[in-house]
Amino acid sequence: MPEVQKKVRNENALHCSEDQIKKYHGCYLSTMSLDSILVSSVMTPNVLTDTEEQNIMSACRIMYESNIGCVIIVKLTGSKEPVGIITERDIVRILGKFDPHLLQTPLRSLMSKPLVTIENTATINDAMKIIVSKDIRRLVIKSHNKMVGIVTDKDIFKLITRTPELLTESYNDTFPLRSSEMTERFTEYYFNNLRPDL
Repeated sequence: MPEVQKKVRNENALHCSEDQIKKYHGCYLSTMSLDSILVSSVMTPNVLTDTEEQNIMSACRIMYESNIGCVIIVKLTGSKEPVGIITERDIVRILGKFDPHLLQTPLRSLMSKPLVTIENTATINDAMKIIVSKDIRRLVIKSHNKMVGIVTDKDIFKLITRTPELLTESYNDTFPLRSSEMTERFTEYYFNNLRPDL
């Protein structure tokens, strides 16, 4: 069978054996690469949100109760359009100002914006390039202008460290993680996850 490059378009494809992936839909994948895996296959669906008129304590409560590192801020209107993000870093920055007034300030005034997004048909490589160029850790995934998920740098790192072909690709000079901060983040993630659970 001739080798054919084909983008993996099935969320379950990453949970298959290597042979199953290579035979996906009858086409042989010559190699798995950051350009052959869609960002939608590693995203987290069902993104938790808060509305822009809520305050920082509301966002903190959602993060604490769900054990997550960010909340996407949406408009109060029926469309629930995502307009910004509040992350753990934002909360530390806000609370570190020791200004009680900020505890009641609407999230629209505190959130990071504009929200950086990517289409669900983009590849992991596309996502990594945006993460590096914008110096961010999270990307909201959209399909037909609707939010369908979120992907973090750690989601991508997890995929890379669990896929030998991608780990090998990480040594290539064109690899998007070549920025010093991203290399540091990836190295920290990699070694933290090598340790056995205590």
